[in-house]
Amino acid sequence: MNILIIDDEPLILKTVYMQLQEMDYQFAQIDTAGSAEEARQKSVQCDYDIFLCDIVMPEEDGISFAKWALHHYPNAKLIFLTAHADFEYMKEAISLQSFDYLLQPAEKEELWAVIERVIHQIAIEKKNRELMEKGSFYEGHEAEILEGNSIRFLHGRSTDDSFLRELLEHVFGKRGSEARYLVYYVQLLSESPVKTREDLSHYRSVYYNITNEAFKPIGRKNALIMRNDGSGDFLGILSFSEEQEPDYSTILLQLEELRGFFDRLMQLKIAVYVGHTGYYDDLQSTVLEIFEELKNNVRRISHVYQVGELTSLPAANHTFEAESATWKSLIQKNRLMDLQDSFFRYLEYHAARGAVNRDFLMRFHQKATELILGYMATEDISSSDVFDETFSYYDFMYCFDTVEHLEEGLKYVFEKLYEQVSIPGEEIIQKTIRYIRSNLDREILVTEIADYVNLNPVYLTRTFKKATGSSLKRFIENEKIEAAKQLLVTTDLPVSVISGHVGYANYSNFTRSFKLLTSLTPSEYREANTRLPG
Repeated sequence: MNILIIDDEPLILKTVYMQLQEMDYQFAQIDTAGSAEEARQKSVQCDYDIFLCDIVMPEEDGISFAKWALHHYPNAKLIFLTAHADFEYMKEAISLQSFDYLLQPAEKEELWAVIERVIHQIAIEKKNRELMEKGSFYEGHEAEILEGNSIRFLHGRSTDDSFLRELLEHVFGKRGSEARYLVYYVQLLSESPVKTREDLSHYRSVYYNITNEAFKPIGRKNALIMRNDGSGDFLGILSFSEEQEPDYSTILLQLEELRGFFDRLMQLKIAVYVGHTGYYDDLQSTVLEIFEELKNNVRRISHVYQVGELTSLPAANHTFEAESATWKSLIQKNRLMDLQDSFFRYLEYHAARGAVNRDFLMRFHQKATELILGYMATEDISSSDVFDETFSYYDFMYCFDTVEHLEEGLKYVFEKLYEQVSIPGEEIIQKTIRYIRSNLDREILVTEIADYVNLNPVYLTRTFKKATGSSLKRFIENEKIEAAKQLLVTTDLPVSVISGHVGYANYSNFTRSFKLLTSLTPSEYREANTRLPG
């Protein structure tokens, strides 16, 4: 609490200051000012809660200063100090809604009593302002508060269902024990358009319009519970009376229509998960089943799923015994790219058969991780050499939520492992070079060289560049052009014949490559480098 005492009499300033110091209250700051102008200057530097101000001062009276102070600091309190009980002054002071006034000289007990009352009043008004601000906040966020707490209950993270009851009563009217509900969940597979609170409010209205349009043919009211985590997902609830028998197949058709609306009208891909009809007490268990279902859409396919459709997929060789021997052999031979390709082919094959759910993906991730970490230990590769801020060890250990994320994680890890593995010995590099020079008279493919030296093509290309500083394709081209240069200088064979001798089936391709590397055509090079006899 900050207080400013304003009086042109130094003795009064000192007396009031000392009386306040003796109070049984810890003020944050007590300041004094000898004039209204000095008080204004000090008010710029400090926010005062209480002004103790003399009414009669020579240059500017306290009434004038009070008007200024209450305009700039409307929550502050004014207590007038005066030695003149002048009625006109008091009348104007009261019209300013000043808190109180004291006739000077005042006993300190009287001053303390007034100050205590004003401190109490300030505390009450501050509390009221906080309540009003909170009320305004809750009024503006009513939908988010109802929906956020409803989904917390339905997700099993809260036991308080009062928010859900309030929401359902708001949409469907007073809920009877006979009412039945059907729950569906819309998951955005496209990038969420919900970025801000304003977006959340906007898309809530949009979603209501689209869902109401989809369910209009069956005459169903629809409650929406938007997630406020930025995902853009929402939960929908349809209500049925005891007399109404829901036609489940019709509802599925309308949900399929809803999926089409999102695709056509909003260019958003969605997956829809639908539970069975039940009573209010069944809502939480139904929603938990739906959340389990959407976890198993690891391929993120746009479709209308019924509860149990994905979670009940047959367990497709979760031990991976048939593949383990092959995968171990590949990684032991440093054929990392071949292992990555084998992983991806296996995933894509089973995904195409519709046999991949979360359990399958989690077990596959476990097997892949076991092989990779074992390889890192064997090769003495530190985890800090593979995992970083871009993709941490934690990110890798939990990237089995979708097929796409798992493939991205594996690809990143294999890329990092390639950077850490040792370069093949000089013998392999020399063997590669010898093979190239022995086969310059025909087209040489990187894949055939890789087969010859028993390495993966991508791995061979990378390690060859590490060892020689040149890419494998560029090295092959350079060797061919060097051989052509020798033939051009030492023989009189036609250029077209020479192009065939160095493995170019197309004469124009040979000429273009030759000029690109030498800045001359083959004929120009022969003319410039052929020595005259004698």
